[in-house]
Amino acid sequence: MLSYRLVTTIEELESYKSTWSEILEREKNDNPFVEFEWVSTWWTTLGVNDNVEIYIVEHKGMAVAFFPFVRCVRFGDIHHFVFLGQGFATYMEVIAEKQWKEPTIEYLLKEFSRKYKRFIIALHGLLESKNTSQILEKYAIEHQVPHSIFRTVTPYIDFQSIKLEDFLQKHRKKFKKIQRREKKLKALGQVTFQEVQCERLSGMFDLFARRWQKKIDKSGFTEQQTRRFFERLAREKSKALRVEVDSLQFEGDWIGFTIDICCRDRNFCQAMGHEPDFNIFGPGRLIERENMLKAHASNYRFYDLGSGYEPYKFEWYTHVDFTRKFMMSTKGKRERTLRLMMVLFDRLKGQLTNNHQLVKLKRDRFGELRHFLKSAHPKDWFHSLKKGINRMIAVHIFDIYVAENGQGQTTSSFNEVFIQDVMACKGRANFVSNYHKGYRIFRNSKNEMAYLRHDQIFYEEVTGFTHKLPSNISYIKENNHQLSDIVAKVQEEGRAVCTSVYWYEGKRRREIVQLGFQRVERIKIIQLFKWKKVYRQENNWLKYLQSQGQNFEHLWQLALLPLFV
Repeated sequence: MLSYRLVTTIEELESYKSTWSEILEREKNDNPFVEFEWVSTWWTTLGVNDNVEIYIVEHKGMAVAFFPFVRCVRFGDIHHFVFLGQGFATYMEVIAEKQWKEPTIEYLLKEFSRKYKRFIIALHGLLESKNTSQILEKYAIEHQVPHSIFRTVTPYIDFQSIKLEDFLQKHRKKFKKIQRREKKLKALGQVTFQEVQCERLSGMFDLFARRWQKKIDKSGFTEQQTRRFFERLAREKSKALRVEVDSLQFEGDWIGFTIDICCRDRNFCQAMGHEPDFNIFGPGRLIERENMLKAHASNYRFYDLGSGYEPYKFEWYTHVDFTRKFMMSTKGKRERTLRLMMVLFDRLKGQLTNNHQLVKLKRDRFGELRHFLKSAHPKDWFHSLKKGINRMIAVHIFDIYVAENGQGQTTSSFNEVFIQDVMACKGRANFVSNYHKGYRIFRNSKNEMAYLRHDQIFYEEVTGFTHKLPSNISYIKENNHQLSDIVAKVQEEGRAVCTSVYWYEGKRRREIVQLGFQRVERIKIIQLFKWKKVYRQENNWLKYLQSQGQNFEHLWQLALLPLFV
């Protein structure tokens, strides 16, 4: 004989903690969101204002099933039941042993039918690999109850189904690409991946806020109550549940993080984030790789990528499950109408969220526009307008000039600036981008940024035009009036100096000619939307090299000149 008891306070629920946890232990539960520690932490932080109702079904006075619901009343007298944790719990379940699940579900639904004249049940996060959604569907069909079901794909990696060597081989191209970026970053400074103690989680939230500063974030991850929830959850000491936070750090600064909620054999990736200033080095990919390999090394069987159709999830997965949302109602017109409205809303939402291009438009582009409107200055409007016009149609004409490698001398002092020196600078993103391109950065005696120098590549920033430089030539880019000192500084090393001048920069052209520069090439680039044509005129590179007595071994670079455009 079954009966039920209703619990509405966390204090009442505490007395059932051992029974709740023992049921999950016997069932070898790997869903972290139904563990007692997760539910109680959510209830006392995020769910304090919700009408939480835990229905405990008993058999001969012993609890055999727990139904963690939130109930509200809509449209006057329609009782609406959902699982607690909605918006935070990706998966939810009925807490019951396998033999008790079906009888307790049928029993409680019949009790609801007797107790409530009108009700709607909308239960999210039911994995198809479990049998709860099938039991609910069977009940609805047998009792002719109006119902609807929605499915969302849930990709994951099963490390027992594939050897690590085979996994690495399968994704070798992705790993090689990640390794190339990692190598570039490590060449600039120290990179570490390390676990973070629960007392230092503020770095994670600060990084997440910077990551989403120019995006539209609906997760509420950095809100005060959400922060408090994860901080408390990380301090929970549980045999089955564990929160793991790892950081990717460059020279001691956070550039990436991952937070995982682990339960027995499952490592669920709750959230990831990375520093937008370091986007060009792919820190998101790097910490993603490290997190997967750590999960494997920690002997987790499943690396759970979460529900959703985000493309990156399908780059790594080995298997897919499906998460269901089950909705049913009594047969009255009002509750059926409400349920149909909810169904239409969920279908529309599903169509929109499954379209990755629309998601990027709303999240990224609209987010960037919102941030721009809030913070843009008049000069930003001008640059944005100019950039927009140039994306559609543009004509760029500039000349490349070279000064011989004479015996320059200068009284000015220039000191090289390393990436460690600019980590706290306001314009850090530009510095990081330049370091990634291979530039060396120098500042003058007044501690002002004086010039950029590249010893291998000529790089015209506006057009993206590149050209591999002959040996013993350095490209410089400066925007102040110390050009003569800069040229002399580079020439002290016995190197020639290369720079560029746009057709309308008459004053600068006269200045560099006086310094001994000679034009070696004119570049004209015509762009119309995505179509681009490059015209290279007056190519005197070969003539210049011969006049400087360069070895013939460098001439092969000129034969391949068009390949570097």
